[in-house]
Amino acid sequence: MERLASWAVSFTPVVNIDGGHALLLEIGGSLQLFGGAERMQTLLREGLRARGHEPVISCAPTARGSLWLARAGIECSLLTHDGLRHRLLPVSVEYLGWPAVTLEMLAQTGIRTLGECVRLPRQGFARRFGQARLHELDQAFGRCPELRQAHVVPVHFSDMLELPVETTSVAALLAGFRLLLSRLGERLKSAQMSTDMLCCHLRHPDGSDTQLLIRLRRPAAVATAFAELLRLRLEALVLPAPVTRLLLQARLSAGQEMTGSDLLGRELQADSGLSGLLERLRARLGGHAVRGLALADEYRPERAWHPVGDPLGSGRVVPPKARIPGRRPVWILPEPQLLRQDAGRPVHEGVLRLEQGPERIETGWWDGDDIRRDYYMARNRRGARLWIYQDLRSVADWYLHGIFA
Repeated sequence: MERLASWAVSFTPVVNIDGGHALLLEIGGSLQLFGGAERMQTLLREGLRARGHEPVISCAPTARGSLWLARAGIECSLLTHDGLRHRLLPVSVEYLGWPAVTLEMLAQTGIRTLGECVRLPRQGFARRFGQARLHELDQAFGRCPELRQAHVVPVHFSDMLELPVETTSVAALLAGFRLLLSRLGERLKSAQMSTDMLCCHLRHPDGSDTQLLIRLRRPAAVATAFAELLRLRLEALVLPAPVTRLLLQARLSAGQEMTGSDLLGRELQADSGLSGLLERLRARLGGHAVRGLALADEYRPERAWHPVGDPLGSGRVVPPKARIPGRRPVWILPEPQLLRQDAGRPVHEGVLRLEQGPERIETGWWDGDDIRRDYYMARNRRGARLWIYQDLRSVADWYLHGIFA
């Protein structure tokens, strides 16, 4: 019921679980959004049937009146108190959920329907059957308000699936996890939440578990973002024994990144292509194998960049001071390479022709690792473009520091 209540909040934020056997939804504020009460009932019925339930749905101006009608198996869509009263009067008292002692006392006095209850004097009814029973009658017929505690969607998701047979088949395990992921997706959509971590437990016959932990660099609002990563992890997993039960857990965070849709109506995710590729690479190669590069607030070329764990995260933001004019090669040598010279001209697979420069970089005097260099773009006889410099502290020396192409 809690899972169904968490799903039902996609229709209205006010959902109440009554005694573990019924859901009460306050839909007054959602009628226009979903196209009326009958349309909402149709959507609810289709959704509940898809989840393996055959519901009885009654719509009425009061929560208790709607509950009593549904217990009696009366499906209706009532918008006025007069219509509700007409439907409630013939309902048997056995559907009110009252204690057996109260029902026995009513039967002894010949009272079998709600209509017969409301025709009794109020004070006499309260004295004989209790003020609480009279208060419930007033709530059902709309004579006094009824306050119910709304269901709060938990910030943790946990769901379990018993497998029909023991198995080690990746296809069967993935099919089971896809069902659990679909339930997680419903929770994320209904509560407008996201998640960045899944914990998958595979239970073995001896009671032990094999665990898979799947993390995303940024929270996802759709559970399908984990499906391909889970498949890759399952294919690489060596199970010690067959699996009898699947358990999926996730931590949820408030908020979703709003995205649009393409011309075919398919939902788009921010950076979905690139971020999905990066996550698949991490699943195959390990998290340590995928890195990004970011500029640092530093003019020395060998220190002007650093690796980042999330290429799509904060590493994309370049500090203002690091936005240096001019071109830089993508490939920087780990250590500058001393070049030979021919009559004072630098040589690398032939004498180099200087095409652009000099660009002077003189910095680092404050930390004892200062540099004084004049950088040039040069081209060799094979057409490769190189980034070289002359060390001003030793004017005769030329170094190769980077390669453009």
